[in-house]
Amino acid sequence: MRITRPDLEGSQAFPLPATGIFLAGGTNSRMGRNKAFLEFGGKPLVERSLAVLSSVFEEVLISSNEPALYQAYGVRVVQDQVSGKGPLAGLAAGLGAARFDAAFFTACDMPFVREELIRYLWRSLPGYEIVVPRAGEVVHPLHAFYRKSCLPAMEENLRAGRYKIIAFYSSCRVRYVLAEELQAFGDAAKMLANVNTPEEWAALVGN
Repeated sequence: MRITRPDLEGSQAFPLPATGIFLAGGTNSRMGRNKAFLEFGGKPLVERSLAVLSSVFEEVLISSNEPALYQAYGVRVVQDQVSGKGPLAGLAAGLGAARFDAAFFTACDMPFVREELIRYLWRSLPGYEIVVPRAGEVVHPLHAFYRKSCLPAMEENLRAGRYKIIAFYSSCRVRYVLAEELQAFGDAAKMLANVNTPEEWAALVGN
């Protein structure tokens, strides 16, 4: 299946020298079905997100422990080294497999991923190892850039059983991009929204 470039206003012609990674792990227990294949605007979320990532990055990967589900998309799938460790394991596996020093991750359940926002986060990366949006006290670690220099801290936390993603942030240089900065690209709360239940999905896409 060919991933076509979306028609986004302000889209840039040049790809960034970084890796875009679609994070498709998780048990989907509260949703009751694979969130990557929820349909929005007539397309599954995986197809929509891969189209955006392909328009931005020189390399695109999928992080999933079910590679057979994504064979049709012609994108390399990276599996966790150790399963059952949550999204932190997916971050570490994807970042380790990335061809470039920096990788951007987006979760599979975010229907409003925007190229312009990703490129803004990229412009904030020099001098930092992590660039992540923050709205008030809420950090969005699954819509963020990470450099390969984060890998030792990620792997140390995995070995220690500390699976909360932001637990390793204190070991890295972090740039928090506030919601106020992102309003120029649209409703920040909506762009960064993710879903876990059928009720959340209906409320989000129904707006």
